[in-house]
Amino acid sequence: MDITTSPRDTGIYAIRQVGMQRWPAGDSTWQAPGVRVTLMDGRKQLADIKLEVAASKAEDVAQDVADGIEPWVKTLRSLVIVAGLRAELESVNALTLVIEDQHWGPDDETQSELAYMAQRLNLDGPLGASTCQQAAEYLGQQIARGQRLALAYAPDTATATIHPAWELPPVLLERPGDSLASAVAGELLAGWASVRDQRDPLITWAVRDAETSRSDVQRITGVSRSTINRLLPEA
Repeated sequence: MDITTSPRDTGIYAIRQVGMQRWPAGDSTWQAPGVRVTLMDGRKQLADIKLEVAASKAEDVAQDVADGIEPWVKTLRSLVIVAGLRAELESVNALTLVIEDQHWGPDDETQSELAYMAQRLNLDGPLGASTCQQAAEYLGQQIARGQRLALAYAPDTATATIHPAWELPPVLLERPGDSLASAVAGELLAGWASVRDQRDPLITWAVRDAETSRSDVQRITGVSRSTINRLLPEA
């Protein structure tokens, strides 16, 4: 991966800073000579790592950790988008509570927020609580889609690991103290669960509507014939 010492407008790269680094220690901090590497997507921060290391070895260490995180770049880019969608969903939920408190209907300011939301998300119907419900459903679907995409982009975890010192950028910082690896693992597990939940409907559709044979389904998926027969007892 390309490493520089200053931000760029576009591209994936890392910024290296060699010198005294600080780490939190309870209510205070401690410092030591080291290197900080920030993974960037243009001007957007994807991840950050600080390591204690002698200045003479800092450049080599920085290159090693940058190269190590590179296979995860597409996954991290997807999860930054997911984080933005999740923040938007929180705003929708907050607006829902506001509407619930406005017993005589949304006031002018709330109506304006609803109109903007409906236009941006291409929602139909009268403005009100139903608008927030539609928005929440849409954003929830997009979050799940983003998690599945992140999972699809993820490298083989048997060979591409995330150094435990990598930290979350501010846009992904939902639970203070979580490492980047922990946050990514949670999102990928959610993506896997979403795909897993689609197994039975997909098998049913493939056999019943797409006329895929049960033998082909078993061969392609590895799902046992007894499970396929249980899903489609009448077909």
